[in-house]
Amino acid sequence: MKNHIKYIVLFSILFNFIWEMAQMPFYLNMPWNLRTTIICLAASLGDAVMILIIYFLVLLFLKDSFWIRKLRLKGVMFSIIWGFVLSVLVEWIAVANNLWQYSNFMPLLPFGEIGITPVLQMLVLPLIVFKLTEIIIYLRS
Repeated sequence: MKNHIKYIVLFSILFNFIWEMAQMPFYLNMPWNLRTTIICLAASLGDAVMILIIYFLVLLFLKDSFWIRKLRLKGVMFSIIWGFVLSVLVEWIAVANNLWQYSNFMPLLPFGEIGITPVLQMLVLPLIVFKLTEIIIYLRS
């Protein structure tokens, strides 16, 4: 399982950093500069922690420490559910506490004034990270 964690963290940081940089126009006061790049890097580290949390929550629900090696519908569904719950919770807390603000370009969910792109991020990227981890582990075994 140690290799799972290593690859999940590595892929999570990489893909979340790309996502964070790409969605900068959806946030206020996020120009393309070194300061914003550092902010996006820090956010991608937090995103990697969220993906690890999703991984372990799915592990607990499936009661299978090797669930990522056989990524099936149940694992995908639990990942999507937990990704949705965690991302909505984080966004709701952050926006309510003015940690960040959305620009007029951010599409919003129909409830709670939550941005769609950060929610999509935790629905899509964990699955990509888990699949790539599964492939790497399969190729190395």
